[in-house]
Amino acid sequence: MKPNALIGVDSGKYATKGILEVNGTQYVTSFRTKIQAIDGMGIDLQPGSFHVKHNGQEYLIGNMVSESMMDSNLNKHLNIHRIAIYTAVIALFQKANLNPDDFDIHLAANVPVNMYKDKNSKESYQSYIKQKSYPVSIRVNDIPQMFSIKSVTVAFEGVGMIYNNPEQFTNASSTIIDIGGLNTNYCSFSGLQPDFNSMIVNQLGINHLKSDIESELKRKYNLNVSANDLEQIIKEGFLIHFGEVQQESSDLIKQFKQNHLDKIISYAQINGYTFNNTTIYFIGGGSNLLKGEIQDRFANAYVVENPQFANLQSFISILKVKTGHDKQVS
Repeated sequence: MKPNALIGVDSGKYATKGILEVNGTQYVTSFRTKIQAIDGMGIDLQPGSFHVKHNGQEYLIGNMVSESMMDSNLNKHLNIHRIAIYTAVIALFQKANLNPDDFDIHLAANVPVNMYKDKNSKESYQSYIKQKSYPVSIRVNDIPQMFSIKSVTVAFEGVGMIYNNPEQFTNASSTIIDIGGLNTNYCSFSGLQPDFNSMIVNQLGINHLKSDIESELKRKYNLNVSANDLEQIIKEGFLIHFGEVQQESSDLIKQFKQNHLDKIISYAQINGYTFNNTTIYFIGGGSNLLKGEIQDRFANAYVVENPQFANLQSFISILKVKTGHDKQVS
């Protein structure tokens, strides 16, 4: 009988994050969810990127791929996410210096809350990732790998750290706002129980903010701004053109970030959120980008430490319950 390996993967439109727990030790990985089909890899692979072959197709994944290749489809029932999940599995086992085929792999992967609430969508996605229980054959960075997924648990975006710290939340009212690359998910919890009607999602992810900023920069400065430019501009907080900082661009970007947070909050309020007598937790990579704006708006809200990994620890906790690891003495 093979030992269990518990893996949580959050394959978002911006980045794919993964965590592996095996023999009481955890390993993590993170890379950009940018995937491009290629035919032959003639350049040296750089850190943060992967050369992958699967089902007769060759892919380049990660930092070396242009920002323009980011997927903007809300659906996660796509080959891009399956490839990203499989790549994360291999990357995690490589970090652990272990062979994935030596373990029974129990995987948790998440979907937007609207997909999670639909039984047929969940079951279809579960089967798609599990590959109908057939072994997964994949070559990552010219190393052939084979593994089987014993079970797939579908979790929802916005679960946050609720199940990783149950003692903290058992008697609390909590609101989770998960700001991702493409969408923002919301969920309210009474103790450890999610409120079904509070589980909502929109397309106010960071890509929406980027699009707004891009349009305004083009209008104001009459410049072409590429997807790669935009990523750097938002990271630095201002526009540099021909080596010169465009002074007004900093205030422009700050204002658009504030406006974007206002849209996220307004959407919640329109859909029944009052934010009364609840602790608000912001998670997801977008929360890092909007951290200053969040703290200005909500003095007592929490931008969770390493917010892009917040969901994953809960995934591992869920898997421990499902596999009986929570009852084992370490």
